[in-house]
Amino acid sequence: MMSDFRFALRQLLKTPAFTAVAVLMLGIALGVNSAVFSLVENLVLRPLVPREPGRVVSLFTSSAPPHQDYRLFSLPEYQLLRTAQDTFADVAAVRYAQVGLGAGDGMRRTFALFASENFFSLCGAPPEAGRYFTAGESRPGAGLPVVVASHVLWQRLGGRPDFVGSTVRINNRRFTVIGISPAGFNGLNALAAPDVWLPLGVFADFASAWENPNLGDPRAYALSLVARLADGVSRDALAARLPVLAGRLTALQPADSGGARVLLARPVSRFGLNNEPTDDTPLTYITLAFLGMAGCVLLIASLNLANMLLARGTTRTREVALRRALGATRGRIIRLLLAEGLLLALAGGTVGLLFAAWSDSALVSFASLFLGTMNLSVGVGIHPDAAVLGCTLLLCVAACLTFSLWPAIGAARGDVVTGLKQVGSEPTAADRFGRFFSARHVLVMAQVALSLMLLFSSGLFLRGALKASGAALGFEPRGGLVGTLDYSLGKFSDHAAQAATFAALERVRALPGVQDAGVATAAPYGDHWDIATVAPGSAPNANAGLESWMVRSTGGYLGALGLHLLAGRDFTVAESQGTEKSEVAIIDQRLATFLFPKGDALGQRITFNDGGLHHAEVVGICSAHRQNPSEQGEFRGYLMVPLAAGFSFASQTLYLQVHLATLDRGPTLAAVGSLRSALQDLNPDLPLVAITPLADVVDYNIESWLIRVAAALFGIFGGIALLLAVVGVYSVKAYAVTRRSREFGIRMALGAGPREILALILTQGAIQTTVAIALGTLLALGAGQVLASLLYHVSAADPLVLGGSAALLALAAMLACLLPARRATRLDPMVVLRSE
Repeated sequence: MMSDFRFALRQLLKTPAFTAVAVLMLGIALGVNSAVFSLVENLVLRPLVPREPGRVVSLFTSSAPPHQDYRLFSLPEYQLLRTAQDTFADVAAVRYAQVGLGAGDGMRRTFALFASENFFSLCGAPPEAGRYFTAGESRPGAGLPVVVASHVLWQRLGGRPDFVGSTVRINNRRFTVIGISPAGFNGLNALAAPDVWLPLGVFADFASAWENPNLGDPRAYALSLVARLADGVSRDALAARLPVLAGRLTALQPADSGGARVLLARPVSRFGLNNEPTDDTPLTYITLAFLGMAGCVLLIASLNLANMLLARGTTRTREVALRRALGATRGRIIRLLLAEGLLLALAGGTVGLLFAAWSDSALVSFASLFLGTMNLSVGVGIHPDAAVLGCTLLLCVAACLTFSLWPAIGAARGDVVTGLKQVGSEPTAADRFGRFFSARHVLVMAQVALSLMLLFSSGLFLRGALKASGAALGFEPRGGLVGTLDYSLGKFSDHAAQAATFAALERVRALPGVQDAGVATAAPYGDHWDIATVAPGSAPNANAGLESWMVRSTGGYLGALGLHLLAGRDFTVAESQGTEKSEVAIIDQRLATFLFPKGDALGQRITFNDGGLHHAEVVGICSAHRQNPSEQGEFRGYLMVPLAAGFSFASQTLYLQVHLATLDRGPTLAAVGSLRSALQDLNPDLPLVAITPLADVVDYNIESWLIRVAAALFGIFGGIALLLAVVGVYSVKAYAVTRRSREFGIRMALGAGPREILALILTQGAIQTTVAIALGTLLALGAGQVLASLLYHVSAADPLVLGGSAALLALAAMLACLLPARRATRLDPMVVLRSE
């Protein structure tokens, strides 16, 4: 066997160009697959819970059907479920929160996870160093300043061996690090890890203004629950026991809580905790799409290499025939040729793993950069592991069998006498039809068809990304700055926070170059917004109205966004600061048209429900704008009410919106430093977390980013497929021209000119390309049906994308045919015939 491999290595080294092209093509295809496998294995397949993940579930509670109103759990509910030892071996409580980590200019807002003392043991995640929380530290109201740092934070801060026992500042308070969580353990999110873990005993110090900080209150619904099933309890048995536990929860409710409760158990979601069960089906579809695209790339590369080896095998017909004449068996011939294929596959696999490692590293770096803009840390290292190495090895073997076995069998089964007489021309028995549908041409047509499907899929993602990013915003992001004021990072009274906010606003308005400024509870394309249902008149309820975005803002916020006031007025200073009691609102044109179709919205009364029922007079109508990239078609309605109207400033996050007199990015970025300095000079204690260009807020929106990343990855798939298809067409046509040199020489000797030879080759290439594109169109339309549901406002049979993909592929294929065809026109018939 070793002699076969040594001989195969010598043969491959004799043809370095062929070997390099084959290894690179296979390496790129295997690299794409290995990278996708690493991504899928780490983000989708690897269990979030290290120990027996199949026995861990998330618990959800809601009111009884038909109106299921999901909410979080209270501490008494958690304690009751924890006593159900016959159903659950253990139940843990967690809660996500945003905190300020660090001090001074180094402070950054990041995510923390409050956890009960048993959360880590329930998951089976022993500490990297130190220890976890005790029951005393997790007791509500304990207030003990201890923290468990994530492995990511430890490494980011230098990985010091004495990190356990040191202190870190969280919300301007010192916390002692008592432990470090293990590497790769993100809690309950497959991608983003909390930087710190806090005990439930300090929850009251971090609760938002709208939350009840007293976890002991039965109306303080603040906890998400995860549970591990007791030994011997199956999922079916659990479903039968949940109604009994729900009855106990109902009996625990306060008298005015709203009736019976329903208890549900679901597999742990891979991307965070929610009040209600979520479906990971879109993630599954995207994962399958990635795997399918990567598999198609590998299939195209395998078909391409099969073609190249088929052509190589044909050129070695005399060598194979001579070996058989000297006594070599068919099995021996097949083994020799398979050894060459296996060497190519192993070399391609090695290149592929290097490519995959680089791709995964680049993807993690890119994700870290992006998630850092949202104060998240990447808690997973995406890299080829043992499973990915095993898959790559299997792919190497499969590719070897795919592109080597068939040519090897074909070469071994040839007739010895015919092979010894073969002088380098096409077999004389091949008629025009047989030549058109020869194995080589069928393989290359299959490559072109698959390449069209990948190009079309890439085009759909690109079109979706362009539509999402190029959708009419309705506001002007250029020249805009967004300053984030997070009052949860410090101990401010409500009066002090309000005074600090309006003082900062007046200071910003006085700065040179500032055209307008305002403060609001949300920023367009941000990660926080409120929803209200709005109805016309002073209705007793607003349930029959239009669901709209709702923001509380000061005067000047419209101008700071570049929105136009179409009628009426902006909020006055007295209305914004709450010194004058008035029920006023500004609505956008979309909401005004819906509520008052006769066009008389100004001065009318409206009713809105944002968790409580309110009435207001419409004093202004502004232009419609997009608050979120997922809005399709017409914008959702938009409601603005004065910031001080029943609003608690303490422990809130507010957004200082500034519009500069310039739209250029350079001066906008330069204004960030001067704006921060002015605000810190005014009030050093102002909790100014970040100042970001509004254009960056739009660009870094998670939905827009995911669409762009998917478009880029699918674009890479499409580009690789196009390259492989061009290489395949060129290699087949170049080989065909070489094999038909004698035929072309005779044609030219009988009077055929270069144009006739050129037309002969290009016509056959055009017909084959047309057949391949017709088949590829059917495949593309099938893929479009799957992808259109995942993309922003894209048709499954988008004619522009399909036509553009087909035209691009046809042009590339014909250019690949043109080069060998031009070479055929330069043949000297006398030289060709004399060589015979």
